[in-house]
This record gives sequence, C-alpha cells and structure tokens, in this order.
Amino acid sequence: MQAPEGRNISSYERQALVEIAEWRNPPDTWMAQASRKAAESWGTVTELVTKIPGVEWAMENVITGLLELTNEITQDSVWTEAVLKEFHGKGYELTSLPDIRQLDLEDVDKVMTGLDKKYIGLASAEGVATGAAGAAGIVPDLVALVALNLRAAGETATYCGFDMSDPDERLYALQILDHVANSGNSTKDVTLAPAMRTASRVARKHSTDFIEQVGLGNVIEGIVRRLGMNLTEKKLAQMVPVTGALLGGGLNYLYTAKVCRHCHFLYRERFLEAKYGPEVLGG
Repeated sequence: MQAPEGRNISSYERQALVEIAEWRNPPDTWMAQASRKAAESWGTVTELVTKIPGVEWAMENVITGLLELTNEITQDSVWTEAVLKEFHGKGYELTSLPDIRQLDLEDVDKVMTGLDKKYIGLASAEGVATGAAGAAGIVPDLVALVALNLRAAGETATYCGFDMSDPDERLYALQILDHVANSGNSTKDVTLAPAMRTASRVARKHSTDFIEQVGLGNVIEGIVRRLGMNLTEKKLAQMVPVTGALLGGGLNYLYTAKVCRHCHFLYRERFLEAKYGPEVLGG
C-alpha cells in the first residue's frame, strides 16, 4: 500500500484498499458456505434445463442478440460527456477522463453515489415485465439484462476515468459480466486487471484494426457466447418445477447486484492503481 514518492495517498483511499482486499479474500463464514451450496444447487438445476424443449433455440437467439448488442454498444459515447458534466455540476473543473484521477477517490465515490441502486432497480423491473411473457420473454429479457449491466459497468468505468470507447475497456466490462455469470467463480479468481494492463499496452502500440486482427474480436465473441449460454441456462431454470421458480425469479436482481458490486471494487482498484502505480496494491 505504498504510494509513489511525492504522492500522498489519503486515509479514505487507504481504507478503500483495505476494503478491496477484504472483498477479494472474504472470511469463510456460514453465509459464504451457504452461497457456495446455493451455486452448486443452481448448477444442478441448470443441468435439467437441457431437457426442456426449445433450449437450443433460446440460446441461439440470446447469443445472436448479445452479439448485435456488443456491436451497437461500441458506438455509445454518452458516458464521457454525461459523466464529465456531472463532475462539473459538483464543482470539479475537468476537461477529460484522465483528469478524474487528479481527484481523491472519496470525491469520485460521492459523485457516483447511488449508481448501483439505479441499475439494480432497472434490471429488477425489466425482469418482472418480460417475465410475464414466460418462455417467449427469455430472449428479450436476457439481452436487456446484459445491456443494462454493460451500461452499469461502463458508467462505473467512466466515473473512474476509463474510456469505454476503447475496445480493451469493452472487453474488460464483458469479462466482469462473464465472471459473475459463472456461479462457481469467487472474488479471489478475479484476475482481470493484469490482462487488461497487457491489452492496454497493445492498444498504445497498435491501431484498433490491428488489435482486432490479432484476435480481440474473436475473444469478445467467445466471451459473449459463454455469457449467453450461462445466463440462458439460469433463466430457463425457472421453468423447472418448484426449484426453478425459486432460483429464476430473482436472477435479474441477484445478477445485477453482483455485477455492480464487482464493478464497485474492481474499477476503484484500477483507479487507485492508475493514480499511484501498481505498487499501491501491494502486489
């Protein structure tokens, strides 16, 4: 937790680093054990999903919708202008996203207060609306769910000074969604930042076209396909009698809450790393 010479890390930022470390290495409490058992139960239920007629059709259409979504979202630049405007409204004179890292993390946290509640509420409401359509509503529901969570990740990233128009940042956001969709993953397994540092170095040396030529586009497509399959299985699990209703009903809420929590810690961790250097993380 050492800051580079000449840069003083605030007590708020030191506490944030402690909280991030605790999030990555949670104690093995009864609640953690119960969560693991719930994840295992959900995995067992989703195995039954393959017996439901129309599963392949649903997965194919969800994945197709998600691939179209990722193409559309690459053109979305609304975050930068809107976020900078919000900082301006709070009295911070910033001209670009990197300027955000001149601020204390406490200032950033104050500006983006309530972001998680906004997206959790939107995802829950969307799930209720499309859930009334039964199996027919699964495809639009999951595409909308991923869209909302990509926006949640993108907006959090932008508040922390990262540009979502960069292909490596879109990849990072998708990796978070994919990681959360895999119920067996723990926070200890979140090793996205080192991969993104590598991607960022490539981005600085080469054009976007070159990055895609060496396979970034294929990587994104692979993640989208895996994400689509995982979420479709979980959503279709609600069609399994009794157990499915319990597990599937709260998918939108639980998934979005977990994505927002991951984003809260991961992007703030990257903010501090970008501001002070990797040594601040103690690694």
